[in-house]
Amino acid sequence: MYKLFLTGLLLLAANINASLAQTVDLTSVDEFIKVASTIKAGKEVSAEQWKAFENSAAYKKMAARKNKKLISIIKSSMNMAFGKNTTAEKERVLSITKEQMATSTNLLLKKLILANYLDVNNHFDSIKSFRENYDFNGLINRVKQRLSSFLGTPLDSTAMFNPVRFFFINADGSNEEDALYIDFNLVYKLTEQQRINFLAHEFFHNYREHFENHDFNYKSDLNYTLDLITNEGIADLIDKSEGYEKYYSYVIELPEMVETMTGLYHRAPENLEKLQQVIMQYANGEISETKLVDNIIEIVKFNGHAIGFYMANQIVAASYKSEM
Repeated sequence: MYKLFLTGLLLLAANINASLAQTVDLTSVDEFIKVASTIKAGKEVSAEQWKAFENSAAYKKMAARKNKKLISIIKSSMNMAFGKNTTAEKERVLSITKEQMATSTNLLLKKLILANYLDVNNHFDSIKSFRENYDFNGLINRVKQRLSSFLGTPLDSTAMFNPVRFFFINADGSNEEDALYIDFNLVYKLTEQQRINFLAHEFFHNYREHFENHDFNYKSDLNYTLDLITNEGIADLIDKSEGYEKYYSYVIELPEMVETMTGLYHRAPENLEKLQQVIMQYANGEISETKLVDNIIEIVKFNGHAIGFYMANQIVAASYKSEM
């Protein structure tokens, strides 16, 4: 049991205790800009600079992991994106294929992170200006208003939200146990309404945890997966109402990812049938729990977004949105 938690394919972690005070933390953005500026100037980043970078709010948890792979990918991607004479290295990473990304989380992250950092480099001065002049606290207030509007009810005053930690990684965000982690470049690129919707998606996850049956959802891998599909499917209605093709075209800007996500959405009916079949096989004692989990990993990709969004759209089309 709990094999799903170790695969790296289901990256979203639920927050057990959502009682932390709301804050906006930009220290990792600032340390990133300092290091990137040093690399762009052709200078060597000192050990003290890297230490400050790794101790900043959003990068600290990655740097503290026993497995240093992710923080190493981040640092090497920075050197490639902002350094000189790195053309061959960049081309090697950018040539990683869709098939390779589908079979290796590390290769997927290498390409997504480098592509994002190259985009940061192309808009470096504008991003710094955005950091210095944008009202992030005001954004958080507008996000909460959007979430309340989506839910059709005032937010429960007893449900506290996690801190929001901005940093640079890949064009995405996540609600984790200690904070909401949001890619700064993505927030910079989006229109005001798009960024409100994007953060409202992550706030939905955080807010929903106040009401979920956490013990039940984590009792087994099957419970966890079904809850994840529900969680992501409904949240996608907030920021992906125009559909996956349009959303992923302006968010990630990698044709392979657009193809992957839209393909998964269109195959959702087929994958739902497969999921139903393996669940029934397990319920009837025809396969073991280990085999069930192996099958789920093959069927439910990217946190169940595509399957969940397809299901949520079918429910909306059937006029049951308020019940959902």
